[in-house]
Amino acid sequence: MERRTFAVAAVIAGVVMGLLGNMLFYGREIGISFPIYILLSVALVLILGRAARRPVNRRNLWVLLPLAFFAVMVAVRADSLILTLNVLSVLTLGAIGLYYLPTKQAMDTEPLGEHTKGVIEAGILVMPAALAETLEAWAWLREKRHQRGGVLAAVVRGGVFALPVVLVFAVLLGSADAVFASYVNQAFDGVRRALGIEFLGDTMTRTLMIAGFGIAVTGSLGYGLRLQAAPVLAVVPPVRQPDEDSVDETVIVDDKPKAKPGFKLSMVESSIIMGSVVALFAAFVVVQFAYFFGGERTLEMSNLSYAQYARRGFFELVAVSVMTLGLSLILDHVSVRQSKRENTVFRVLALLIVGLTSIMLVSASQRMWLYEEAFGFTQLRVYTHVFMLWLGVLFGFFVLAVFRLRMNIFSLGVVLAIIGYLVTLNVMNVDRYIAERNIARYHDGQELDIAFLNILSPDAVEPILALWQESGEGTEVHTWSGQWLAKQLNTLSPEVKQTGQLPFSLNFSRMDAWLMLDRVSRQLPAYDPSLYWGSYYSSYSESRSDYGSGWDAVSTASPGSR
Repeated sequence: MERRTFAVAAVIAGVVMGLLGNMLFYGREIGISFPIYILLSVALVLILGRAARRPVNRRNLWVLLPLAFFAVMVAVRADSLILTLNVLSVLTLGAIGLYYLPTKQAMDTEPLGEHTKGVIEAGILVMPAALAETLEAWAWLREKRHQRGGVLAAVVRGGVFALPVVLVFAVLLGSADAVFASYVNQAFDGVRRALGIEFLGDTMTRTLMIAGFGIAVTGSLGYGLRLQAAPVLAVVPPVRQPDEDSVDETVIVDDKPKAKPGFKLSMVESSIIMGSVVALFAAFVVVQFAYFFGGERTLEMSNLSYAQYARRGFFELVAVSVMTLGLSLILDHVSVRQSKRENTVFRVLALLIVGLTSIMLVSASQRMWLYEEAFGFTQLRVYTHVFMLWLGVLFGFFVLAVFRLRMNIFSLGVVLAIIGYLVTLNVMNVDRYIAERNIARYHDGQELDIAFLNILSPDAVEPILALWQESGEGTEVHTWSGQWLAKQLNTLSPEVKQTGQLPFSLNFSRMDAWLMLDRVSRQLPAYDPSLYWGSYYSSYSESRSDYGSGWDAVSTASPGSR
């Protein structure tokens, strides 16, 4: 494909995807529209890359698997925080993919700084790349205009010029005469329905949305395939690139010049630092064994309960673990090891630090579990707990890096740990997990933190519905859960009605929650906003005879346990 022909194809693809983005997203809840749009965009990059005879490094295609997973999960989970993390993950992985896709660099052997550079560079250069492709496409139109048989080019140019002129005059005339506006709407009714455009209505907002999506897609194609370096692909014989199949089989050799650290430490200095950390951590671990494995007698000596002990120091332990990982990486970089013996000493000390830190992570995990069992489960506690587990995995990659088993293996470990962390949160279905665990605590006689349950998403409908059906009528929990479910039904019903008309808004979790609530809608109480408050910090007065103040901070023990 000739260079300017590719530019025309990229601009046309951008316009089409801009219109599609307007149809899928304008005024609608995000749902199945997101994975559809993302997967179509990925397909465009790959198809146009093949059409332009731009070799793609297949070794870097693995990044498309987590990208597709997170895109699909946007249509599966209703939790707004998970949804935000999924969207950000898709955009970040997409930027990394665009940066590495057409290069000979293997993403899994590049340093972490290169990944960060790729995300920033892609984010900055997508818009200039869209402008470059547009200018190339315009140059193609000008070139074809002066050639014989350039009727098609002339038609395209005339259409490009005429469209904005006609739209501007149509908007002005439609604003001046309502009857004329209605005729224009009728004339373009088929197009309006197909593209989801209300002609002469929300024109500026929709135009900006179409332009935004169009620029993003055109720029992604131009930047990702990097054709500006090859002026005419079809005329000038292309430089022979490595065979696509051979890229995967190429032996990666770390032949890049090593950057010498500006600050260096001898092994004597590094050994003192690492040895001191080992001694301190060893003393701390001994105390952990005494408290967590010494039984309640040891705790009684310090006048602390398990819950109090667990509540104290968890986040500090996580911070120490993160700082330890950072310190170990720095020492690995600046320590000068001139002999095999020094290298062995460093590795032994590093293994001791990792081993002791792992024990601290186990202690922190047990602290958090006790804390959650004593005070309930929240998003912050669950997210931190899961993060701690993946931090342990990251320490394992650090050990592999110390033994130099693979080039930049720690950087690969960071990417995989972040992906694994987010995949775990999606698979767990955090809001449902929190509701199930807190309700299980309630059935075991613990207090129920209604204040936090108030803010959960429709992902938690099933366990709260079961709580409402199992609790006795007239109880605080039954009244609260009935109002919570009624509020969810009241919120979901308009969304489901819109989804029925425009299926691109479909979110499987919201739809499933609505189906469960619709089956019991006749038994649910009418939603009364005076009986439900969304503020987390409001208080509840047990002396009141009604529930007008809400149950935002109610802590109620199971009736059967009193």
